[in-house]
Amino acid sequence: MGKDLKVLGCTIKDDRLYRVEPHRMLFQWVKEEGKGVYSVGMMSILAALSYPLYSIRVKPVGTRLEYDDNLATVEAGKRIATFPTPLSGEVVAVNEEAVKEPGLINRKPYTYWIAEIRATRPEELKGLKRAEEVSAEVKEVIINEDIDCSKVEE
Repeated sequence: MGKDLKVLGCTIKDDRLYRVEPHRMLFQWVKEEGKGVYSVGMMSILAALSYPLYSIRVKPVGTRLEYDDNLATVEAGKRIATFPTPLSGEVVAVNEEAVKEPGLINRKPYTYWIAEIRATRPEELKGLKRAEEVSAEVKEVIINEDIDCSKVEE
């Protein structure tokens, strides 16, 4: 393991994989939890971009999803957006603490995951990238969108 990256004030943790799609303003992390289960959350850039989060509605445990299906719906400011799944699989846990208090994700996006998924197609992990592979794209979006991660603690 290397070191976490700081990109213009936004953190990119070294211990996980990322799905970064700037054209969709989609910035997700995926972390292996063991036994084919992966936690999924927002990168700090997305937590800053969606500040303040008002609500998160996550698909219930037992829901089967295909890659890019809607895993959650988030309400931030005057926007409601979908949060697609970065992996095909079954929802095995929902972070009820973050659902009850969505601002936790704004403040600690790498601590407060949104859901855990048991992957049914582990080969999809090959489409995700490491921290150093997404840093240039993240930097470009931070500059272009004038994103301030200072309100995000991690």
